[in-house]
Amino acid sequence: MFDEFSESELVSITPLWFFPVVFGLYGFASQRLLRHIATGRAATLGEAARLSIDVAGYWAALVLFPFLVLRWRSSLLVSLAAALFWAVLLWLFFALLFPTL
Repeated sequence: MFDEFSESELVSITPLWFFPVVFGLYGFASQRLLRHIATGRAATLGEAARLSIDVAGYWAALVLFPFLVLRWRSSLLVSLAAALFWAVLLWLFFALLFPTL
């Protein structure tokens, strides 16, 4: 079915498949952070994110930024908000910058 869509249609539906992929990646990251909390190495998601950034390096801060900023206790809500944020950024890119390229 890929060949049946035009390039503009493929670009317009990119946020639809991008959102679940990013949500899944943030869910995976939140599970790792929750494991740090369960083992007693951190008390909150923010502390667990800081610990992971210390281990993985500052590039991890780009991915773990929502866990540092949002003080919510639910990793599901943080993952949902982060995935929505990236989907909106991708939509803005395709709506504003991509047509001028």
